[in-house]
Amino acid sequence: MPNIACCGNDAASQLKVDGLVAWLEAEWMPTRVDQHLVTLNTTVAIIDDTVIAKFDRAFPLPGGYAFSGIRDIECPIVARVTNLSFDGDRVDRSGAFLYQFTRDGEAVDVLALASYYTDEVNSWRMVCVASVPQDFIAAWHAFARECDRLHSALDPTPRVIIIGGRSHSFVPTVNWDEIVLPEKLKSDILGDVSSFFLKGIDVYKRLNLKPFRKLLLAGVPGTGKTMLCSALARWALERQYVVIYVSSAYKGPNDEYGSTFSKIQHALSVAASSNHPSLILLEELDAFLHEEEKAIVLNVLDGNESSINDKGTLLIATTNYPEAIDERVLKRPGRLDRVFIVPETRTQLDAEHMLRQYLGIMWQEAHRALVPALVGYPGAFIREVAVYALTQVAYDDMPELSYAVLEQSYQNLKEQLEARDDFLKQRNGEPVLGNGYSAN
Repeated sequence: MPNIACCGNDAASQLKVDGLVAWLEAEWMPTRVDQHLVTLNTTVAIIDDTVIAKFDRAFPLPGGYAFSGIRDIECPIVARVTNLSFDGDRVDRSGAFLYQFTRDGEAVDVLALASYYTDEVNSWRMVCVASVPQDFIAAWHAFARECDRLHSALDPTPRVIIIGGRSHSFVPTVNWDEIVLPEKLKSDILGDVSSFFLKGIDVYKRLNLKPFRKLLLAGVPGTGKTMLCSALARWALERQYVVIYVSSAYKGPNDEYGSTFSKIQHALSVAASSNHPSLILLEELDAFLHEEEKAIVLNVLDGNESSINDKGTLLIATTNYPEAIDERVLKRPGRLDRVFIVPETRTQLDAEHMLRQYLGIMWQEAHRALVPALVGYPGAFIREVAVYALTQVAYDDMPELSYAVLEQSYQNLKEQLEARDDFLKQRNGEPVLGNGYSAN
């Protein structure tokens, strides 16, 4: 069930809470008048099985109490429904749960009711209320707060966590060796990333700075920024870092822009709660800098309004349009620590390397004749030339990829680009010459 959230403030949420509270007041509280029970909204993290499994039974709670266990009880107004993680593990579940705490042989019970409901746009959400003895509220608050921390303090997994997307996670498939860039640029990017995690975090701390570094990858569409992010994500996961990807594309029911500050804030919160170094990938930074929230994002990049993991957080943002990014971001030291320009293919060596990589076992020495024509194009164009040619081979059941087919693939895609450029220039009122280039 997607989009599970804590108690909302919509009418459907309030109606569900009212029903749970009515049952507690009619059936539970009258049997325990001496405990002076108080009903509280509480976090859904308390019914996350992974959180309960990680909760340290020796964790000290106010008043000398310790959490000792949880058990299900019957409740006629709450259905038992289990929510599974992406990997099929049990995460949270609705129902009635009795939480048990002890102190020197004394026992205190807290009943929590958790129930799913559907909001105005038919997304599944959850509310959770707890019936807590008046004298135990401080201890319960500390317990719930620790559950929240454990819920966010994710252990390293082989998957990238997605914030604000349709999916919950993904597995990066690009190896660093597959990235084709000018050698110095490639080594500079990986050197900056690895140096921060290996040595830079301690340097930041010695200087009494938050260990929060921000890099920007800028370049025209198709130069490989997304592949770079995927390769860096895989590199980080191999070192058991927590990797978080912020999606700007998906628009949820309450997400007017698709690229809202709340997504960045959520990612930073998850990273801050982690017990491991964290890498945050934020594609299309320019999309988040709309006027309504630009000032908030600027403060976060400054580190003023962000909780940062003591183990270190590295934010890597990308943009196709650096000119759209406010100068207060690009030119103010500290908001972006370093900007890397990811260029189109600049040398025949890089173009050949890329073409060989995409053609794989279909590569032939004759294909090298096309390499000079590929210089100056972004990597995505070279990849599409190879994919289109290999598709023709598969369609026609050819035993090998001839140079003629590869060259025709290049010509077809080149003509498509020129036709697109002609169309866009005509839309902009520019005169267009017969070769596809504007008179300007």
